[in-house]
Amino acid sequence: MTAYPREEVEAAFAEFRRRGVETHDWAGWAQLFTEDALYEEHNLGVFNGRAAIEEWIVECMADYPTMTLWIEWYMIEGNRISFYIWNNLPDPTGTGKRFGFPNTTILEYAGNGKFSFEGDYYNPEDAGRVFVEWIKAGGTRDTPQDRSLEGIEGWAPNPPEPAFPREEIEEEFEKYRKRGEVAVATGDWNQWADQFTEDAHYREHHYGYFKSQKEIRDWINGVMQPFPTMEFPVSYKFIEGNRVSALIPNILPAPDGDDGYYGFDVNTILHYAGNGKWSYEEDVYSPAEAGEVIGRWIAAGGVIPSGE
Repeated sequence: MTAYPREEVEAAFAEFRRRGVETHDWAGWAQLFTEDALYEEHNLGVFNGRAAIEEWIVECMADYPTMTLWIEWYMIEGNRISFYIWNNLPDPTGTGKRFGFPNTTILEYAGNGKFSFEGDYYNPEDAGRVFVEWIKAGGTRDTPQDRSLEGIEGWAPNPPEPAFPREEIEEEFEKYRKRGEVAVATGDWNQWADQFTEDAHYREHHYGYFKSQKEIRDWINGVMQPFPTMEFPVSYKFIEGNRVSALIPNILPAPDGDDGYYGFDVNTILHYAGNGKWSYEEDVYSPAEAGEVIGRWIAAGGVIPSGE
C-alpha cells in the first residue's frame, strides 16, 4: 500500500469537509471517492462503487435539508482518518434546546484526492429519538438551518492535558488490548476495569453512561457474562495527544461445523490519563447490527451460558 504524505491526506480531507460538511454539495462530495470505493453505513447499508455512493447520498441527504454537520475532532494515521461528527437539527422552539447526535467515521485515502473507503458508526436509536423529539417540538423541513451549532455540552470530557509521550500511550494501549484477551481467557473482567481511573467516565452507545470505575466494573462484569468467548482484535488505531481511536471488531467464534463470520465493528475512543490509567472510553456502534449478528450466531448453533 502506498503511504501518502500527511499534507496530501490533510488537503484531501479539507476538500471532503468543504463539499460535504460546509456546502452540502453531495453530488460533488461523492466524486471524491474512487470508482470502486466501499462505503459501509452500519445502519442504512453497504454501497459498492462511486455511482452507488452518489445515488444513495444525494437521495438520503435530500430528506434532511435543515440538518447541519460539525466535526469535533479528527485524527490522521498514515492513509486513514478518524473523525467525530455531530448531526444537528435547528431548535424550532427558540429556547436553545439541542437536537443532535454524533457519529464517528473512518476514511481511507487512495491518492489523487480520492478516498477508497468510508465507514460510519453510530446508534440508529439515537438518531430516531432525536428526530422524533425534534418533530414533536415543531421541527419541519422549513425550519431554517443553524450553522452555529456544534457538539452538545457535557457529552464527553476533553482529553487530559498535557499530552503524554506517544510511546507511553502505545504501550498502555497494547496493555489495554491484552487485558481484553486475559478477560476472555479467564473470565476476569475486574483486571480489565482496574485500568480506569476511579472517576473515569464511559459512554456506551447502547447501555448508557457510567461515571466511575465502580460503575464500569459492575457493568462490564454483567454484560460480558453471556459472551465469554467473544474476541476483540484491533483492526487499526489512531493516536493524537492523549486520545486514541481504534476500530475493534467484536467477534463471536463460529459454532462447530460452521465457517461463517459473526462480528460487528465498534469504534472505541479512549482518553489516557497517565500512570497506566484511562479516564474515558466511548464505544460507538450499531446495537441493531450487534443484535442481528448475535441472532445469526445463535441460529447457527452458538450457545449463551445459562449462568448456573
